Amino acid sequence: MTDLQPAPGELVALAAAVRPDWDRDALANAVLAAKTAGWTWEQVFRYVVRLILREDATPAELRHAAARPARAGDPSPADGEAWAARAREMLLHRDEPGSAA
Repeated sequence: MTDLQPAPGELVALAAAVRPDWDRDALANAVLAAKTAGWTWEQVFRYVVRLILREDATPAELRHAAARPARAGDPSPADGEAWAARAREMLLHRDEPGSAA
């Protein structure tokens, strides 16, 4: 397989075609925010595709996710399973003294 080539314009166009209820500029700005925050193209692509498939999702979710700094040891938001597992772990231990949650 060849290296993935970033195609943010095409991703925004696809999202606009599939989700006409979304503001195209808001998504383009969210993609740029994620890139600026250091997300890889694969992370941005996966996150946007997951948002497209969720009926109640909005482009603002990507912008908010990109604005949250990751803590050491946190999985990538683009890795849904690992992200959910970490969230469950944090919830299970939230009331323990000294918990990082």
